[in-house]
Amino acid sequence: MQNKRYFLFRRIWSACFLFFLSMHLIQAQEKSIDIKGIIKDELGESISGVNVQVKGTTLGTSTDEKGVFLLNLTDLNAILVFTSIGYETTEIPLDGRTSFDVVLKADNRALEEVVVVGYGAQRKSDITGSVSVVDVGESKKFSTNDMSQLLQGRSAGVSVTSDGHPGAAPNVRIRGLSTFGDAQPLYVIDGVPVGTSPRDFNPNDIESMQVLKDASAGAIYGSRAANGVIIITTKQGQLNTPLRIEYNGYYGIDKVWQRIPVLDRERYQMIVNEVRSNAGQSLIPGNDPNSSSFIDNVDTDWQKEGIKTGNRQNHNLNFSGGGNNTTYNMSFDYFGNNGTFVGNGPNF
Repeated sequence: MQNKRYFLFRRIWSACFLFFLSMHLIQAQEKSIDIKGIIKDELGESISGVNVQVKGTTLGTSTDEKGVFLLNLTDLNAILVFTSIGYETTEIPLDGRTSFDVVLKADNRALEEVVVVGYGAQRKSDITGSVSVVDVGESKKFSTNDMSQLLQGRSAGVSVTSDGHPGAAPNVRIRGLSTFGDAQPLYVIDGVPVGTSPRDFNPNDIESMQVLKDASAGAIYGSRAANGVIIITTKQGQLNTPLRIEYNGYYGIDKVWQRIPVLDRERYQMIVNEVRSNAGQSLIPGNDPNSSSFIDNVDTDWQKEGIKTGNRQNHNLNFSGGGNNTTYNMSFDYFGNNGTFVGNGPNF
């Protein structure tokens, strides 16, 4: 009887010992550790308000005004995800570390979400004024060396017309024809007003383009904004980026797709003769077969002789990059356009 009690007591004691030992191991495994870090940009400035989240969980925090964050974790092999507006999303595994610095790179795609409005930049969803954003990527599919023509058909309410003269600057109307004077809009490039006709500007250097239509633009640029404002942001280099070389080019052919049907010599002379005969007038000597001045050896198609196949080409070479404190962007552009009229450059 005593042996049975002894063995029963021993089993109970062993079970209690294993229970308390497992609880101790579980507590040891679940011991939390503080993870601390500082988030900065490429210039070394701290970034506040950055979201820091443990990947695959809902656990997270954000940085304070000094860019510092603090997380209490039990898994030192977790992956932290850093997100902030205007910066690329970054994932960093802890790998057992409890303290480290994070550098976030600027997101080049931010221009697709942010609109320049003259006095700053706003997100598209926050804009209350009449602002139109031009899709520069689509507009550059149109071959031209004039930035004004990039607006044609790309912005609602903006009219782009031409008087038909070769090389003439197009007329841009944002609010219609509301003045007897110059109705061209004001162009602002990288914050600098450049007037109403930026002819000597390379369209390949444009990063983004916005059109300010309402009267709020007048509060920024005064009376010069009476006909609207076109704000252009050019391409910029990026900090801590190696040299990047880009080449863009195209070659195309210009051809008059349809010619006006006209009469040949014989039919023309016949029509003219009938007109003059019905009017009771004498025939023109050149059209009178009985005259010594009758023309029978000339039959020139001046459309065929005066219109040829033209060509156009554009070549752009761009160099960009940057170091720790400086950035650079340089481009070379060549645009050639030989028209369809004989004498306007080499034709073939």
